[in-house]
Amino acid sequence: MSKKAKSLDDLETGIELLLLENRCSFSDEEKVLLNDCISIIQQAKKSRNIDSVVKIIEILSKLFVASDHLKDLF
Repeated sequence: MSKKAKSLDDLETGIELLLLENRCSFSDEEKVLLNDCISIIQQAKKSRNIDSVVKIIEILSKLFVASDHLKDLF
């Protein structure tokens, strides 16, 4: 497995764990954004397309801008 694919695997796992551990504290919109991110990560691992990475960053940016309470998780 390439280093890029492993990084995407780690990102996917991290988001999944975040959803599982903090499910009740996320709004419906935040859950949708995180699940969208997971879907795009899965597509990116198959296609290895840089556009997918840009989409992931855009979604995570929206999530962090919209979610003031997320800063307490880190």
